Amino acid sequence: MILTSILTLISSLIITYVTIPILIKFAEFTSLYTDSNHRTCHKHKVPSLGGIALFMGICFSSLLLTPNDQFGSIQYLLATQFIIFFLGLKDDIFVLSARKKLLVQIICAQIIFFYSGVRIDNFYNVLGIGELNIIQSNIITTLTFVGLINAFNLIDGINWLAGLISISACLFLAAWFSINGFQVELCITLSLIGSLLAFLKFNKTPAKIFMGDTGSLLIGLTISYLLIRFINLNHKSTDLVLVFRSAPSIAIAVVFVPLLDTLRVMFIRILEKKSPFTPDQNHLHHILLKKGLSHIQAALILFAINTACIIIAIALHRITGKIVITSMFIVLFTFFNLITFNRMSKKYFNITI
Repeated sequence: MILTSILTLISSLIITYVTIPILIKFAEFTSLYTDSNHRTCHKHKVPSLGGIALFMGICFSSLLLTPNDQFGSIQYLLATQFIIFFLGLKDDIFVLSARKKLLVQIICAQIIFFYSGVRIDNFYNVLGIGELNIIQSNIITTLTFVGLINAFNLIDGINWLAGLISISACLFLAAWFSINGFQVELCITLSLIGSLLAFLKFNKTPAKIFMGDTGSLLIGLTISYLLIRFINLNHKSTDLVLVFRSAPSIAIAVVFVPLLDTLRVMFIRILEKKSPFTPDQNHLHHILLKKGLSHIQAALILFAINTACIIIAIALHRITGKIVITSMFIVLFTFFNLITFNRMSKKYFNITI
């Protein structure tokens, strides 16, 4: 298992690292660039084809190193990854409407729900909610997939941010899957980490490439799947070394920054009588940039916040889910005030990176 894990991490990293320069040259040859506009934070032309390299690294490693006798457990995840890949690629090149993207995301959620059996069918008394019937389970599972896919898509607004937040989530999941011996899930998680580490090298300011919708949608889908597996395995597996009784609360903490930021921005848009999908610059990372922080500084701060939420959730995992979730809100609110509204924030965080 150790050797397989190492090979998964290294192979995904190498494939992504080798593929990105080829994509950059291809973009130069074909002029496939993301132009700067009123919504973006960059001032120069950058290709948005990084998701192709992420897809190749993640899928190749998963296909190569998943044991034959367990491959059937992830075939539907791989099928939906292919669908999401082509959806994101078409959107990066031609631009699709929000409705079309939403429809495809719902279809992917239904494939996983009905064919793989990976679903949320019980809240295990978190927030006072217990077992769900098939209809309730389908609705909650679909909302989870669609919500997280779009949360990672929306948080991909500055260099490094989506990659670092994803790594923050995956490091925890990889540790838990490894401790409890779930090799298939561990391989998927490590392939994601390896690909993202390679991507960060080329996404550092000044960015040479963006992950685009291809990458952010793929990451959102994969992490959603892994989080639901994490919840299911905690409550349905026996002989676990490390068990979290409030697994749904832990899962929320793992993606707390993108989840809460997305809900916050959509709420603001609705109050302003706009579509919740209308692009703007009201995200946390936009606010941090307006305070004078660089892309990398803002990304590192939000990465630290998300990691802090995970650590606190783990420390409080024996307590009720309400307390865990409330603690997450307190942590994010505290950091948000210290960093966003403190006029001295630049003084404390102005580190040359």
